[in-house]
Amino acid sequence: MREVEDLADGERALPEPGVTYDLRTMENRTVDTEVECVFRDGDTLFARTSAGETYPVTGEGSYVLVPRGL
Repeated sequence: MREVEDLADGERALPEPGVTYDLRTMENRTVDTEVECVFRDGDTLFARTSAGETYPVTGEGSYVLVPRGL
């Protein structure tokens, strides 16, 4: 993905071709989904999944983006 600082409010960042991302909790539990994109909403970055759900990836209670296979 591009540098997250480059995202304007409402703008999306897509994974590089051939790269997929999973989400994990701070306790290292994997969320059973694939990340479709990351977008900015105000001061928070969110991951949108292939199921249409959104998870915060910045701030308190955020999730961690992990390239698949790591």
